[in-house]
Amino acid sequence: MLIRLAANRNPQGYLKGLAKRDTSPVPCGQLPLPVTIILNRLNPLKGKKAERNVRKYLLLCIEIEETVARIYRQLSQSKNLPGGLQSVLQNLADDEDTHASQLRFALRFPAGTTFTEKAFEYAPVLALLDRAKDLFDKTCREDFDAAQAIAIGIELEEDFCQAHIGNSMEFKDESLKKMFAALAHDDKAHCQKLFDAKARFL
Repeated sequence: MLIRLAANRNPQGYLKGLAKRDTSPVPCGQLPLPVTIILNRLNPLKGKKAERNVRKYLLLCIEIEETVARIYRQLSQSKNLPGGLQSVLQNLADDEDTHASQLRFALRFPAGTTFTEKAFEYAPVLALLDRAKDLFDKTCREDFDAAQAIAIGIELEEDFCQAHIGNSMEFKDESLKKMFAALAHDDKAHCQKLFDAKARFL
């Protein structure tokens, strides 16, 4: 089965660009263009093919984390939020950027030490990415009150926690398994912060 992302600019340049942290602000409606590739549901892979397969997967995960960071930053700018909640959302955005940096670090692992010899299911991660991008666009168009902002954050964190738990089982390298387990733990901590914010501000 083939899953095609929307065609845009040079795909190789885009993939390389994702591997480098871009801390510049992203205006509404100007998310990084989706990578132009056809993602195949591959048979079990070995060697370099397995490495490339997982690199694509990690790059998509990085893009999700960075998009979620932008969602939190955009929500924090809503005029209807109390200042304390704005700070909470900004801190969550910083944490998501840290997650992206941790995933990017995994791309530096030597070939053969980290990557499992299997095919990754791209459909779930692509669905999460599309959802995150749609939500970012929505936060650019609308102002959210405290209840809406908190509800959005809790829903995101619960979904991504499950994704990180699943990913922690997909790698043969123990350090990478632990990294994804730690990301899931952070998601749970984010949920708790948002529930605490709900009790404080609503």
